Amino acid sequence: MDDQEKNGIWAEIEQRSPDLIRAFLSLKNEDELKAFFRDLMSERDLREFGMRLEVAKMLDAGMSFTQIQEKWDGDEMVSPRTITKINRWLKEGTGGYKMIIDRLKEGQ
Repeated sequence: MDDQEKNGIWAEIEQRSPDLIRAFLSLKNEDELKAFFRDLMSERDLREFGMRLEVAKMLDAGMSFTQIQEKWDGDEMVSPRTITKINRWLKEGTGGYKMIIDRLKEGQ
């Protein structure tokens, strides 16, 4: 999959919701982000986004799939398939996971 295919969703998003990216970029602080994201997404969506980031961080730190599943203790969202998808995007995606993980490390 080339970079165009990986980022192809953005053409559709920009056509259907041209202000979405600008809306994200307009958020000024954590409280604004929490308010907007809570209205925009379901509780399940928020939990899943959080889980995906945590799994990506664990994979980046070298944890095995088994260790990750044990840490999440049977959470239905953390299936081997989900971990595999996150691992694939971490290694072969557009670099978004890695960029955020590196920034989070810098901020510690």
